[in-house]
Amino acid sequence: MNTMTKLGAAMGLAVAILASGPASAQKAIWDKISETGTLTCGAMAAVPMNSWKVDGPNRYEGYSIGFCRKLAEELAKAMGKPIKLDFYETTFANVVLDLQSGKADLFAGMSATEERKRALDMTGPMYDLAHCVVQRKGLTGLTSWADYSKPEIKISSATGTSDEKALQEMAPKATNMSFKENAQAILAVQSGRADGYVTNVLSCLRILTESPQVFGEIVVPTPVRGLPSAGGMRKDGDGRFHKFVDEWATRSRANRSEKHTSELQSRLHL
Repeated sequence: MNTMTKLGAAMGLAVAILASGPASAQKAIWDKISETGTLTCGAMAAVPMNSWKVDGPNRYEGYSIGFCRKLAEELAKAMGKPIKLDFYETTFANVVLDLQSGKADLFAGMSATEERKRALDMTGPMYDLAHCVVQRKGLTGLTSWADYSKPEIKISSATGTSDEKALQEMAPKATNMSFKENAQAILAVQSGRADGYVTNVLSCLRILTESPQVFGEIVVPTPVRGLPSAGGMRKDGDGRFHKFVDEWATRSRANRSEKHTSELQSRLHL
């Protein structure tokens, strides 16, 4: 074996040790939570209805945050000791790495894509929210995904979200105006640059409540389409935490999608 070959082999071994060392040294998630008395959930600063920052001791609010609070209570019962909830702020770009590295134990609000299933243990769905479209003023007569699936119809969405995926699958011929932030996508409709903004029923309810005069119709296109939102955690080789969260999510889901869709349709007199 020549010098370069030996050097390459040594470097490969070093990389393998570095790659496997931290992961193998991490405790099982269940044991980590039990020993520290803390469940650390991933949180995001500005994802409407899912997770956002607030002033005060709670630090974050949102659907996924509510699930984490309830999960901490359930873990306390199962472990027979108080479990405190803490947060680690992340983004959709970093959340997989933050979970794998143990910076957060769980993020309760992501789609269970095949790529994420390979990288993480996924659980749930924790909730399933139908999609809706917030239209610009003056646009009427659109009731189905087929109505939106025309090149002349411009629909804004947040890049990489389940909302954008729903638009691409259900109205593939629509012009998708993809924006990095939800706020940009909403502004595109408000300014008239886009005909509508695709989001979930909780966000539509919020927009209907806060800005009823700013936008036009809010539509739940038929057939009603919702994508399940799951939880993700690192693959720890133990599985107790994954099993506990999965069983708890199944028990507590209670068909929230139909509840919120019915509420929105009632508000819209559909």
